[in-house]
Amino acid sequence: MARPVRAKKPTIATVAEKAGVAVSTVSRFLNGHYVSATVRERLAVVIADLGYSRSWTARNLSLGLRGSVGVLVDSSDDPWFVQLLLGIEEELSTRDSSLMLSSLELLGRYDPARVLDWIRGHRVDGLIVAKSQRRDRPILRAALEARLPIVAVVPDETATDVPVLQCNNVEAGTIVADHLVALGHTRIAFAGGPPHSIDSKHRLRGLREGLARHGVRLDPVRVYSCGSWELEAGAAFAQTLLGSPLDVTAVVMANDALAVGFLRVAHERGVHVPRDVSVVGFDGVPFGALTWPSLTTVAQPMREMGRVACRRLFDAITDPGRVERIQFRMHLIARESTGPAPAIAGQPRQLRVVADAGKPDV
Repeated sequence: MARPVRAKKPTIATVAEKAGVAVSTVSRFLNGHYVSATVRERLAVVIADLGYSRSWTARNLSLGLRGSVGVLVDSSDDPWFVQLLLGIEEELSTRDSSLMLSSLELLGRYDPARVLDWIRGHRVDGLIVAKSQRRDRPILRAALEARLPIVAVVPDETATDVPVLQCNNVEAGTIVADHLVALGHTRIAFAGGPPHSIDSKHRLRGLREGLARHGVRLDPVRVYSCGSWELEAGAAFAQTLLGSPLDVTAVVMANDALAVGFLRVAHERGVHVPRDVSVVGFDGVPFGALTWPSLTTVAQPMREMGRVACRRLFDAITDPGRVERIQFRMHLIARESTGPAPAIAGQPRQLRVVADAGKPDV
């Protein structure tokens, strides 16, 4: 019995011939470059009719690519990073690449070995590094020596040799100042993240400058460091601040996780937010809308930053050597955790503690 003759798999040349265009035109269309609307429409129909699909593996090999990009962060359970990653994935869904993810503190300790293996083994075409800090310098140096493209997203130290995406945190601080002064607050505390953090320093600077424009001084004795960005650090700070008579009407926490930690302790102690004290965070992560009260914050466009970071990485892969700094604006989301300043008559207030206040669902 004769074997059935298999239909030949259509090639890019088959598509070009049937559509009546050059192979280079089909290639431009498939790679997302410009072709006229008429030709684009015709090619889409021909490709569907033929059932054509190209081999990404062959294409990447012909270009000397691995078809994968690496994404690094301290911990992938960071709510801020989850939003960034969604943006990266959205952009990658339109590309010919997959994603390799590494949490540098996956096992509770810092370990860059896997990423260094990626670099030395040429396993990725480029790296997106989120919140890099001093300890990550060996990774950046190894990538630069290997001529591996890198994009740094909100690095926590100055990065000069790679494209950088960051937010205007100074402006964000002034936005908070304007918001609080409009509500009548003049006695304000700021609780920062890690002492080395550029974001934390810039948010403090913006708050201080914004208040000064309204004739309000941020007293240095009301500036604190929580030591980390974690919710527990915000809770520990709240235990200290709320354990004494309160001489401020608003507390600005350097990120949303710290602010949520503060809200939890305030609730446990029967401190009413915002009647007794207003609370503000930064970043705009989704859980801030779910706290009680919901958190006022200055939001980063995290998903857009992820999409742009991915685009810039592919730009760097095809056109290496370009160094740029892209800055995003942040915007205020005013919610229930801020309200009019209580009258304090120039004196610290002894807050009324409600017995058995219970714990919030945050």
